[in-house]
Amino acid sequence: PSTGPTAPASAPASAPAFAPAGKGAGAAGGEASEELARLLGRARRPVFIAGRGARHARGELEELAGRVGALLATSAVAKGLFRGSPWDLDVSGGFATPLAAELIRGADLVVGWGCALNMWTTGHGELISPGTKVAKVDLDPGVFTAYAHADLGVAGDVAAVARSVTARVGEAAGYRSAGIARRIRAEGRWRDVPYDDESGGGRIDPRTLTIGLDDLLPHERIVAPDSGNFMGYPSMLMDVPDEFGFCFTQAFQSIGLGLATAIGAAVARPDRLPVAALGDGGALMGLADLETVVRLGLPMVIVVYDDEAYGAEVHHFGPHGHPLGTVTFPPVDFAAIARGHGLDAVTVTEPAGLEGVAAWLDGPRERPLLVHAKVTRGHASWWLEGAFRSH
Repeated sequence: PSTGPTAPASAPASAPAFAPAGKGAGAAGGEASEELARLLGRARRPVFIAGRGARHARGELEELAGRVGALLATSAVAKGLFRGSPWDLDVSGGFATPLAAELIRGADLVVGWGCALNMWTTGHGELISPGTKVAKVDLDPGVFTAYAHADLGVAGDVAAVARSVTARVGEAAGYRSAGIARRIRAEGRWRDVPYDDESGGGRIDPRTLTIGLDDLLPHERIVAPDSGNFMGYPSMLMDVPDEFGFCFTQAFQSIGLGLATAIGAAVARPDRLPVAALGDGGALMGLADLETVVRLGLPMVIVVYDDEAYGAEVHHFGPHGHPLGTVTFPPVDFAAIARGHGLDAVTVTEPAGLEGVAAWLDGPRERPLLVHAKVTRGHASWWLEGAFRSH
């Protein structure tokens, strides 16, 4: 099963005002950089959205953003790039906090840096307000006419273009003010957004679960979420230290890849605690890799968000009266299965159940840990509701 709606093929947009075909830094030195500098000079509320192609350019982007007063956001795959900046809005798009969505919609200029500004990153286009200018900086000019329309395309390396533009602009307050900084401190993360804890009846609210795990787990971590109704909770309520702390493979639009993703991340970065976040459907698809985790001796935490269903399908098709027998499951004892493979395991049905996770963290961690979390299931997650509203 898929996680839900599939991205449609992008429709060609009209050509941007400038799209020089130069290579690398060469394009950064010409008319396109001048035009981007002019756009930034006129902007009063600029927002930078950085993607995978900008992960090497934090310093250059922060310097330029500081010069012109831009707020900073990322696509999902670049989550963590600006962590620690007081102007970091975290992720743009369907995962955006209410504050991030408000401020991005309020921008008069959005610049995508190594970011195609696809349907997910722009919240199905809803985060780009009418009249907002859009510029894209990328090595691949093909992104200029894909997805969100670009008024300006600058072909070149993100860091080189940012340096070139920084040398051409004056200082401005832009979108930055003491009031905006206070709001970002108070509202800038999903865990800061108030909610009614729905834990009870032998099930834990996935928000409460994830915030509890975020508090317990070491900050030096790599979070690798699978896909599904649950995926927004670990993606947005579990923080990461930097752009290398989040391993996101949703381009495949398929569940069942999360555990293998986390194993790869664990092997690549043995200095960090790998955290695999899975739905119960995806976990059942990847059970064989529990043996891989044990055999490789990976000190991994595997969290199974168990709602006894393919939640995306239940919440999308159920309200329309479709039969759900093929997308709902009988109870599965994931903790017992994990122990049978040689893992430690705890079952969490209420906040107090996280004490088992704390005990494992305080111990020798000789075996990986599986957290079987029986989560509430009364409604779709916020990101899924937004995605399905757009289809």
